[in-house]
Parts: sequence; structure tokens; C-alpha cells
Amino acid sequence: MTSFSLISKLTLKNLNKKTTLYVWVININEKGNSLWFITGQDSSGCIQIVVKNKELISQLKDIKKGDLLKIGGIIKIKKGEKVSKKEAELEIELTKFQLINANSSNKDLPFPFVNVKEDNKYRYRYLDLRNSSSKKLLLIKNKFCYELRNFFHKKGFIDIETPILSQSSPEGAKCFVVPSNLKGRYYTLPQSPQVFKQLLMVGGLGKYYQIAKSFRNEDARSNRQIEFSQLDLELSFTSVKEIKKLVEKFLKTVLKKTFGYQIKTPFLALTYQEYNQETKKYETFRHPFTIPQKKYIKPLLNNQVKPEKVICEAFDLVLNGEEILSGSIRIHHAELQSKVLEILGYNQEQRVKNFGYFLQALEFAAPPHGGIGLGIDRLLATILQVKSLKELIAFPKNIDGTCSLTGTPDLIADSL
Repeated sequence: MTSFSLISKLTLKNLNKKTTLYVWVININEKGNSLWFITGQDSSGCIQIVVKNKELISQLKDIKKGDLLKIGGIIKIKKGEKVSKKEAELEIELTKFQLINANSSNKDLPFPFVNVKEDNKYRYRYLDLRNSSSKKLLLIKNKFCYELRNFFHKKGFIDIETPILSQSSPEGAKCFVVPSNLKGRYYTLPQSPQVFKQLLMVGGLGKYYQIAKSFRNEDARSNRQIEFSQLDLELSFTSVKEIKKLVEKFLKTVLKKTFGYQIKTPFLALTYQEYNQETKKYETFRHPFTIPQKKYIKPLLNNQVKPEKVICEAFDLVLNGEEILSGSIRIHHAELQSKVLEILGYNQEQRVKNFGYFLQALEFAAPPHGGIGLGIDRLLATILQVKSLKELIAFPKNIDGTCSLTGTPDLIADSL
């Protein structure tokens, strides 16, 4: 690999030493034929490049904003700095350069790519990501996900991928439909890996997790994306109490390692009735795989209790008014699962068609199990106080589901 430095790694220890950098030109300040100032930007920051050599200046005449250069030079303290040496800003005195790639675009775009309209920001997201402020959010997310994986690996959880081309399931939003090569048949993109992770429990893989890509075909908001990442987790022979403790330990450990935060546990717990009074909301909807509390199971099976009166083994984690996580204990008996689906309006034929494979799996002595789904982007957006989830996603969608960068969704072509 070619040896070169990053701007952010240059320190006073490197003073008067030679260095090599790869930089995009974001500004050129010509002071005649004997002095130029060029501002260079790499993936870590910006630096001033001083050119005093007339021959080099002559060679730089065709260089323009947006060009990518390989530069060699001497690390100096920036002239005119009225600060202590310790606080001084560094610059590069150019000794040689090579044009790696020219900016051949005819777009009239600003360099550096800052203070642009939101549509342009995401249309030219690759330029926006050269800015340390935009890149920083993705690096924080990277650190968080690294610590997340490290935590659950040490706890004995297995990272397992589940299918993206899947079957629709009743989880609160419409699904995205994907055509198949079989005439008249289709897949859907998963809102979550809910059924698959429960099947993993039936299969004896009692500690599962993944950072799952999920899709929800619903109206977007600043705190919502139709395509997003979530921590998906499931374990066998557990309880609400145990899952809550695991979540608290996970967040306490990972947030400290990512941000240096020291959070207090256990978290404040409210019943749904208390929470709804505080927020003036009524949010009790659950996917149909959540088990009722024990006292409701027999009455529900025997039609001796109204479904709306049934309380389930479920919980949410709320941070600054945002729902960050949902969790529950799942139904692990085929009879009860079928009954819940019946109550929700699925007739026998529909239950067999849509859930037959799952109901059959539960017949094979499925272990009791439960788990969570945690919105990674929403959690980080709340902690970092960013205005939109878009800032934590490399190439996000707009509120209407369109992509400024690619122009998708496309019109359906006959050739597809």
C-alpha cells in the first residue's frame, strides 16, 4: 500500500519533516507568480498548501477546484499565527505534486461542498461526505456498531443473517413488493426478521442477533426512513426482566465506550397507562407474535375475555419522547398463535397460506423465547440531537421515499 499521511494525523512532532498527502483542491488563492495558497482537503480534514517555487506555480496553472492531487512537502507552522507554538496551525510547503484525477464535471458546485440546499446535499452526497462534520456521524455509527457486536459476541450471541427476499407479515406498515421470475408471484422486503428469528429459536440457536436491514412502506418523517438499520435480538428461556437487564447492560457498556457516557441503571419503568397519560398518546399496538400474560391465555383460547382487555408480555424503551426499542416475549404454542391470528381476522385458509410454515414449526416443541428490535439510527439521532435520520445514513431516502442521488424509484420497464 502506498505510504501517505492524513491531514488530521499531522502534529508538531512532524514539524520540518517531509510528508505525502492525497488532497482534493477546494480553494486556490493566487498571489502572483511567486506565491500561491491552495487549500487541500482529504478524508480527515483541510490544510493550507503554500507554493513559493515559480516552476511549481507554472505547473499548477491548469489545476482547478475539485482536482485530486498527490502532494509532497515540508510540514511548517502557518505563518502569521498569533498563538503559542502548541496551538499553532500547520501548513505544507509544496515541493512536488502529481495530478491524480481532474474534476471533469461541468456542474457549478461550491468547494468545499458546504452550506448547500438539502436536495443538493444528498444529490451529491459523495461530495458532502468529504466534509468532516458529515463523515463524523457515520464514524460514530461505525464505532457504536463495532462496540455492539463486541458486546453481544462476548455474551455468546451468534450473528446470523436472515432473508431479505421474504413474505409479508402483519407488523404495522405496508410492505415493499419485489417481482419474482415466477409469473404472478412476488416477494416482499422484511419489516423485521421477526418470524425468522423465532424459527432460529425453534432450531436451538438460543442466542441470536444481527444488525438487520429493515423496510417499511410508510410515510416518512424526519425521525423515520423507509429503509433503516436495527439491532435485532432473540434468546430462548428468558423473561421480560432478563431482557430488560440485558438491554440496560448493553446500552450502559456501549454508550460509555462510544461516547464516554455514564448512564444510570435500572431505567425508570412506567406502565403503558402511565406513559399514555404523560404523552397523550395511545400506543399499544404489537405484532401478533407477542404472548399474553399467563392469566389471559386460557380465557383467550376459550373466548372468555375480550381481546382488547388482554395485556401482553411486552415493553418499549423511550428516550426523549422517541420510541427507541420494542421488546416482548413471543408466543411459542401453535394453538395460541393460531387463535391470535384468528382474532385479528385471518381465516383458516389465510392462516395456512401466510403462516402455515411458522405454525408448523411451533408444533415441534418450540422453546419459550423473547427479544427486541432497537432502531440504531433513531437512537443515535436522539443522542446526537441531529435533525434527521438522513444524516446517519450514507445514502438516505427523502421524506417521500425518493432518492436524490439515484432518482429512484424508477418507472417499471417492460424488460423487468
